[in-house]
Amino acid sequence: MSLDRASIVRKISAQASRVTRGEALVVMIEQRKLHRLNPVGTRVWELCDGRSVLSIVDAIVAEFQVEADVAMRDVCEFLLSLQSLGAIMIESEPAPGEGGA
Repeated sequence: MSLDRASIVRKISAQASRVTRGEALVVMIEQRKLHRLNPVGTRVWELCDGRSVLSIVDAIVAEFQVEADVAMRDVCEFLLSLQSLGAIMIESEPAPGEGGA
């Protein structure tokens, strides 16, 4: 699945996560692997709740005072890495009855 500004991002169900001291700990249940995310990665992870990539980037720009083009590049790169780990799924458009926030 390709990633663009309108893509919708959701966590998969085969994971467990907890935020402690501003860092997310994500357990990929099937792979039995633990991943620790830094504060920005943690915030991106929290926003993977059915929002669009653009919505996630806008939040990161506002909260971390980073340039929009830099945030778009870094967020997309991070989302693709989460996808390769099997932690998220990327949809090309919202499911019926749902909107990307």
